[in-house]
Amino acid sequence: MQHRGSKLTLIKIIAAMVSSVIFSLYVSWRAYTPVAERIADVYYYPFNGIFAFNFVPIFFIFTILGVMLSFVIERIVFNKFNMMGVKGILTLTSAYISLGIISGILIGVFFLGVNSIIHIYMLRFLTLTIFGALLFLFIQTIFVFGVYKLAR
Repeated sequence: MQHRGSKLTLIKIIAAMVSSVIFSLYVSWRAYTPVAERIADVYYYPFNGIFAFNFVPIFFIFTILGVMLSFVIERIVFNKFNMMGVKGILTLTSAYISLGIISGILIGVFFLGVNSIIHIYMLRFLTLTIFGALLFLFIQTIFVFGVYKLAR
């Protein structure tokens, strides 16, 4: 079922907020150094500092690429393909994986330069952006089902 209107926009914005909090928590957890592993006389940022540093750019990326481009992706997918059953789920999931790959390449080129496309770090970066796109799809799907459940 294709969703339209201001309800969907609100759902996507809330999904972007929740997804950016979850994604920022994950990235901050990966970057955090536990107290037991710290080297003496080296300053380490606390977890909340790492989270605050990561949240702002991740939120804008989820808002710009998640909310805005997901409307375009969903319009193309819903108009071109049959969205019934497992085939529809797989089509939408592969469209969001493609969105993650495209977003990862765009962000990588923007922050790391054109030469970063062939670098090994781009593969790790693409893994994170695909995870972020699928996280956004998952959170958005939960909110869409929640709205329809409340509407009954």
